[in-house]
Amino acid sequence: MQRREMLGALGATRFVAGGVASPASAAPEMNLPLEFAYEAIVTLGAGTPVGKTPYGVRNRIPITGGTFEGPRIRGTVLAGGMDWQLERPDRMLDIHADYMMQAEDGTLIHVINKGLISHDPARRYVRTVPWFEVPEGPHAWLNQSVFTGTIGAPPEGKGPAVRITVYRIL
Repeated sequence: MQRREMLGALGATRFVAGGVASPASAAPEMNLPLEFAYEAIVTLGAGTPVGKTPYGVRNRIPITGGTFEGPRIRGTVLAGGMDWQLERPDRMLDIHADYMMQAEDGTLIHVINKGLISHDPARRYVRTVPWFEVPEGPHAWLNQSVFTGTIGAPPEGKGPAVRITVYRIL
């Protein structure tokens, strides 16, 4: 089936729990249940200002390591990733982090985490959408769902770091 035909077929139906299709005219699902996937403490290096671009002020922050743990997975965040931040004119910080994690069993997990953070104290907003690429095996479930997350302050004593909490959208 060609991509256009597939997208057309999806437009005519809506998938609900259990994979059963219902007519597109049915009411949209208003509740998106979440399942805790993991929490990561990601350590960071010193930022390097790139400067003002046509889109805002760009900064890059090296990802130097860390750990992650959840009910189904745990391991380390590998050094060598980067968080590309763009401070936009509308006072939003656009983040795009690209890094690798390694599960305890040795599986490498590629993470691309995009998000928005508001600098406006009246409108506190911090949300991310992590995307995973994982080899077939016990952690393939990361390839088969959509995730969302938040970014916050790390626990005391962790130095320059962030706490990333990730949820699977069911």
